[in-house]
Order: sequence, then structure tokens, then C-alpha cells
Amino acid sequence: MSAARFRESWRDALRAVNRRPGEGWRANLAHHGFRVLAVLGIAASIPVLFPRQPLPEAVTLEEGMVATDDVIAAFDVTVRKPAQQLATERREAERSVAPIYTLDPTAVDSAVHRVQVFFALADSAYTAGEGGSDSVAVSVLLQAYNLRLTGKQSAYLASAGNRRVLQGALETAYRQMLPAGVATILDLSGLAGGHVLVRTPGQDRLLARDSIITIGRFLQDALVYAPQDASVDAFQLYQSLLVRFSLPSLLPDDLTTQLAREQARAGVDTTAGAILQGERIISAHERVGRRDIVRLRAYNAELARRGLDDGAGRRQNSAGAVLYATLLLALLGAVLYLFRPSIYQDVRGYLIVMGLVALVLVGASVVAGSGSAAELTPLIPIALLALLIGALYDGLLAVAVVLVTAGLVGGQTTFSGMSTPFLMVAGGSAGALLIRRVRRRSQSWILMAAIAGAYIVAGLSLTLLLSLPAGSLLSTALWGTASAVLCTVLAVGAFIPALEKITGISTDQTLLELSDLNAPVLRDLSRKAPGTYAHSINVANLAEAACMAIGANPLLTRAGVYYHDIGKMVNPQYFVENQPKGRNPHNRLPPARSAAIIRDHVRDGLKLAAEHRLPPMVHEFIREHHGTTVVSYFLDKARAEDPDLELDPSDFAYPGPKPQSKETAVVMLADGIESATRVLQDPTPDRIRSAIDQIITTRIEEGQLDQCLLTMRDLDVVKAEFARILIGMYHRRIEYPSGVHALDESPPIAPVSGEQEEAGETRPVGKAPGPG
Repeated sequence: MSAARFRESWRDALRAVNRRPGEGWRANLAHHGFRVLAVLGIAASIPVLFPRQPLPEAVTLEEGMVATDDVIAAFDVTVRKPAQQLATERREAERSVAPIYTLDPTAVDSAVHRVQVFFALADSAYTAGEGGSDSVAVSVLLQAYNLRLTGKQSAYLASAGNRRVLQGALETAYRQMLPAGVATILDLSGLAGGHVLVRTPGQDRLLARDSIITIGRFLQDALVYAPQDASVDAFQLYQSLLVRFSLPSLLPDDLTTQLAREQARAGVDTTAGAILQGERIISAHERVGRRDIVRLRAYNAELARRGLDDGAGRRQNSAGAVLYATLLLALLGAVLYLFRPSIYQDVRGYLIVMGLVALVLVGASVVAGSGSAAELTPLIPIALLALLIGALYDGLLAVAVVLVTAGLVGGQTTFSGMSTPFLMVAGGSAGALLIRRVRRRSQSWILMAAIAGAYIVAGLSLTLLLSLPAGSLLSTALWGTASAVLCTVLAVGAFIPALEKITGISTDQTLLELSDLNAPVLRDLSRKAPGTYAHSINVANLAEAACMAIGANPLLTRAGVYYHDIGKMVNPQYFVENQPKGRNPHNRLPPARSAAIIRDHVRDGLKLAAEHRLPPMVHEFIREHHGTTVVSYFLDKARAEDPDLELDPSDFAYPGPKPQSKETAVVMLADGIESATRVLQDPTPDRIRSAIDQIITTRIEEGQLDQCLLTMRDLDVVKAEFARILIGMYHRRIEYPSGVHALDESPPIAPVSGEQEEAGETRPVGKAPGPG
């Protein structure tokens, strides 16, 4: 099977396991079968993680003990390195191998050829037929290259001289920069030194990562070769073509890199020596050291392998362990299927939950192998599991997973009894129930104290109940505190941010950090577009109150609203809230251009969000807060200027999509309503309610709320909350004495839609729309 065919098959498999049920028996089989296999895989690992204890014939000693008798080897035994040591050495060997990249000598000619082909076709297209920039041949060419040009860019490209200049600039950029080596993304996973091995004909060079030019850096550096004295449109056209025809000249040699790493990994010696037949492993009446323990464990393992233990009993024990684990894990899967279907249907979410259970089992296995399982029980990372699931999803699910995992660990012979599962439930539940209460990462000490306190209280209860020595309570308190600190630091500092990126879920801590008005993006917004900044805060107050009333996520809503209009920073003067009184640059622009500027604040916002690495949920608010609404004012204006011109309303519409969640739908409504009520001259309660009803009704009729989960009851509650907040904001002013007029007295203004208000439009009652 070819590599391309394999990748396509792999993508099909992922789509199948992540598909919702109800799409045919094959889809259901793949969907549920994958999850069943995950359960069986974890269950099957139980006998490996918790092997049956050695038979009495095997000698069991611990480090520091004094052996009563000599232990003599009955056969030759190869002493293998401990798994942790071997894994560490193999990782270090792999890390010593730098990624290998090969310089492609044909990249320059390929890029230049693509440029030449395009401009040759362009020459033919512009000289064929009508010869104009709007000819059929030109349109076909631009569509073939997926180029969307503005009118000025098309006019620029229509000039043969401009084409020659543009072609020369592009060829120069490629000839000057591609020979030095331009890579796509550098694979430095697991690399310690941050170097890359670059292979050129006849020479291999080990270069620092920072000296390698990536595509992104190439596109920035190549701008110096843009046509001299080029207009803004010509410069943007140069950028578009530069991106279109760029290709890497430094190609990763993944196969060679992988082979080199596998060779380095395979080269690590797996043995730490050998025990010969008749050799003394342990000497009588001497203290047992760490090296003696390693040799003794190797000998005991060989005893088990040679069948000196009861093979039938071991198989029976393994089968029982697998069945026990399967039943408990199936119960957890049923809980997800019935009560958290969104997690069950999402393969990443399902694997995260099951993977965290497996991680705790691995930790329990390590504790069991330490020889001091009873004392080190608090070190089983159950609190880490609880914190992660509680932060990503909810505390109730986290408690359910904690109970199942505690049952799994408590069912192993090493941890038999009630002490281990009781301690695990106590520590895990404390983290699961409190993670959502801790809103800032700086408050992590609360989690540490709560988890440690839960271990101490649980240890005290066991000490009193089972009449254990006081030393066991001290041990539980010590290791419980260490586990609380370690699990909290790992969860808050490393795992939660990583899982947020994997799942696209933003935790409360992240949302609160985003809601900090001192965040860099928000500071820029307040400085560059102060009116938009104030508008965003007002919309956040409205949307947060409405979401709280309908049971949506108010913290998510506030964080999303703060960033929903950051794209306006690119051209702040084109939006009315940032315009000085009497100055509206739209008056000097054609309607289509004005509409494009207004719509582009969504695209610019997404770019800024990507540059500042804002989480996916912020992108959703930016993308959906206008849905697919039309900038109707400029569409009407364009029709009025040229009634015979056939206009496509989609050219004046936002790219969308329509709101997909309750939170983004409420923000769409709050955004338009806040803008509309702000221009009401006499904002009486009746006028405010009328404006709210008008805008929400319009959005419903436009179908903008069709794809979200808002119900009519939710909309009634939203209307009431909007009215309550806005009436409080615009309370009746003090009556002026007769003959004294308010400074802002002007004709009353009728409500306008959000996109009209953004463009600077206000609408006096009884008059046709006009620019403000």
C-alpha cells in the first residue's frame, strides 16, 4: 500500500471512530467497536501492570534488609536493566540524533517555473478576447489559481509592464532565498540540543535551529524584493502570489531520521550484567544493597519464566483480573454514553478519560513494585486524574472516574483491603470537587491544601478504625502532601494547558486569564480603538447576564466578547464608535469598499487571534458574532447609486458561520442591541424593549439562530435580561428647567442593526438611512 493510500485509510478510520452513531451498522460498529477495544486494551494490561506475586520458592528481600541465607543461582541469568533506566537511556540516545533535512536543488527552478507559467497564462488571458481585466479568460485564470483580486489589483495586473515587474520581483525573491534552504516546520520533538542536520550534495552540516529559515520567515524576508514604489494593492498582490507559488527547498528526510533514531535506540545495551550458575546472588548475614536487589529480581523473573511457579494458577489469576477490570471500565463507558454523550462521541475526549485511568494504573503499578505499597499509596496519581477531568469537563464526572479507578486499583492483590481505595477516593474527590472553585492558577495552593487535608483526614480515620500505629498516619500525611503538591503542579502547570490545546476546551482558569483587561491584546484594543473597547465591555455585561439567566457559560461569554471585535484595531477609524464627530471616511468610499472594510474586521480579528495564540473558543466568537448577516446599508447605497447594476447580496455578507452555540448566539444579539440602543435619543423603557424585540425578531427571520441551541423560552429570558440591564444603564435623566436644553439634544434616532451602527449609520425617525 502506498503512503498516500495509507494516510487516506487512516483518516477514514479516524472519521469512522469519531462519527456519531445512527449512520448505518458499519459506522456504529466502528464507532462503538473502537471504544470497546480501548476498554479491552486497558483491561488486558492489568496482569502486566500487576503481575502475580512470586511463589514462596522465590526469595523476597528488600534493600537494606539482612539476608539470613545465601541465595545461589541454579542457572545462568541475564540481568536486564530496570525498565525505567533502559527507557531513559533509549530516550537520551534518540535525543542525540538531530532531524535530517535535505536541500532540494530543484526548488528554485520549480518555483520560478510556476511563476513563469502563471505570467505566461496571464499574458495570454489579458490579450485574448476582450482584453480587459474582467474577460472570461482572466476570470478562468484567476479561478484556476484560486486568486481573488480587488479591482485595483486586477487593474494593476492587466498592465503588461506591471506583470513584468511583478514577475521579476517574484523570481528574484525565489532565486535569492530558496538556495539557502527554506523549511516548512522543523521537527525538534525530543531533541536536546536544538540542532538540525542539513544534507547538501557532498556535505552534511549540523546547524542550529534558529539559523534555519521557515516558510513563515521566508514570506516575511522576501517582502524586501517587492516591486519598488508599489502601491498598497500591488504590494498585497505581490504577497498573494508569493504565498501562492512558494515551496520549501529544505525537505525533512523522515525515513532517514527515523532509521538513525532507531539505530541509536537499538544500540543501547539492555543488560546490566549476568549471573552464572552457582554464583552467589545474596550473601548471608550481609545487608542487601540496590545492586543485589536488581540481581535478585532478575533471578526471580527467570524462575517464573521457566515455569517453576504454578502456571495454571497464574493464568486463572490473569483471567480474573482482566474480567474484573473489563466490568469496571465498561461501567465507566456506560456512564459516558448515557450521561456524557458528547465525551463518548468525541474520540479525543473518550481516549483522554480512558488514558488518564490507564495513567493512574501505571502509577499504581510503580507503587506496587516499590515494595512499600501500603505506605506509598498516596503517591498513586489519582488526584492528577481528578484535577484534569474536573477542569476539562466537570466535577461529577471526575468523581465517577475516581470511584471506578479506585475500584480497579483496590481489586489488585498488592492493594487488597479497604485502605487503598478509601485513600484514593478521598484525595481524588477533593481535587475533583474543588478544581472548578479555584479560578486562578495562582490559587493552586488551595488545591494542594485541600487534597493533602483529605489524605490526612482519611489516614486518621483509618488509623482509628483499624488501630494502626501512629507512624502510618505520619507516612500518609507526608506522602499525601507530596502527592498533592506534585499532582497540582503537574495538572495546573503542564497537563491542563496541553489538554486544552488537544481538545479545544478552555478551562475556567484560562477564561479568567483571558478576561483580564490588562491582557496585551485588550490593552492594544483600548489604545487603538477605545470606542470598540468600551463597546465590548458593554456587550460583555449584557451577554454575561443573559447567559447566566439561561444556564449558558457566562465566563466563557465574557472572555469571548472581550475579543470578538479585536479586528477593528486594523482600521479603527472606519467604525463609528472610534470616529470623531462629523468625520466618517465611508463618505469618500464606494459602498462595496466600505462593506469590505466592515466585513474584514472578522477576518482581521481571526488573524490577530492566531498571532496571539488565543484559544479556539475566541475564534468562534470572532467568526460567529455577525453570522452571515448582510451589511444592508451599503448594499442599499450601492443599489441606489446604480439601480441597473445587478448586485450579489453575498458580496456584502459576513463569511459566517451562523452562531453554533448559545454563547455566540447571545453575543450576536447583544452586539446588535447594544449598538442600536446606544444611538436611541430618548431611551425610554418602551423604546428599549421595542428595539430589543425588533433586532431579535430580525435575526430570527434571517435564520441566524437556526444552528444554535437557543429555544424560544431562552429568547424570552434573554430579552428580559437585556431590557433590565439597558433600562438600568439608560435611566431617565434629570429634567432641565424650561428654556434650558441638554447639550446632546438632537432629533430622535431609530434603532439600527449592529452592522449599520459599525459603519457609522444612524437613522433619524421618518427618514431614509444615511451615513452618520
